[in-house]
Amino acid sequence: MKIRRATLDDVNIIAKYNYNLAFETEDKKLDMNILTNGVKRLIEDESKGVYHVCEIDGKVVGQIMYTYEWSDWRNGTFLWVQSVYVNKENRGIGVFKALYTYIKDMCDKDENICGIRLYVERENYVAQKTYSNLGMHECNYHMYEYEK
Repeated sequence: MKIRRATLDDVNIIAKYNYNLAFETEDKKLDMNILTNGVKRLIEDESKGVYHVCEIDGKVVGQIMYTYEWSDWRNGTFLWVQSVYVNKENRGIGVFKALYTYIKDMCDKDENICGIRLYVERENYVAQKTYSNLGMHECNYHMYEYEK
C-alpha cells in the first residue's frame, strides 16, 4: 500500500468514491458535476482541505480527506476527517487503517495540530467500531447543521 497526497489526476476516482459513499451510507444520490467540481476545488486550494489516497499496484483503492477547525480553547487546529472511502473489493485488508495512521502520524508530529475529529452516521456501527479500535472515542457533542 502506498499513501500519497491526491492530485488533479485523482479527481474522477475521488468523486466516484464520494458518490458511492453517500449512496452506501445515506442512500443519497449526489450530482456528479457538483461533486467533481467540489473535489477539484479542494485539491486546487489546500486552505479548504487535503485529500490523501491509498494505492495498491498503482490503483487508487481508498481515500481520506481532512479540513481544518481552529480551536481557541486548545490554541491549535483540529483535522476534521471526511470523505473516507475504501473500494468494496479492498475492504478488510487495512486500507482505512493505513490512511488513518498516516493522518494520525502527521497530527502527532505537528505541535500546531491538537487532534482529529470526524462524524459518523448513528447507525453505522461498523465504522464506529473501527474508529474505536483505532483509539478514537465518542465525544460529548451532537452535530447540528443548516443546509442551504
